[in-house]
Amino acid sequence: MPHYACDNCGACCKGHLIVETDSLDVLREPRLIDADPHHRGKTVLRMVDEIENHFKAVLIACGADRPCPFLNAENHCGIYPTRPNCCVGLQPGDEQCQEGRAAEGLPPLVPVND
Repeated sequence: MPHYACDNCGACCKGHLIVETDSLDVLREPRLIDADPHHRGKTVLRMVDEIENHFKAVLIACGADRPCPFLNAENHCGIYPTRPNCCVGLQPGDEQCQEGRAAEGLPPLVPVND
């Protein structure tokens, strides 16, 4: 299996992918609630209830017009230790990475030699 190294391009966070958070994400990082304009100002308990019982979702990136608000100017995640599980699952060189890079006009990430 090839190994890829992230080059910190930030393409995965620039809004080409949908980032939907779950109740565990909101419990771990309450700032996610205010990142979604549809839920701004809600309490953690209310948001967890809405996610678990009313099929609501907190979206922090959705479409090229809505990049992740936690992405800083250096293309680093401002909530890296508490980022959503779907972000944890992104891996350098995977399909989502390559799609984000293509959408940004970047060349594909190539495997590195170990």
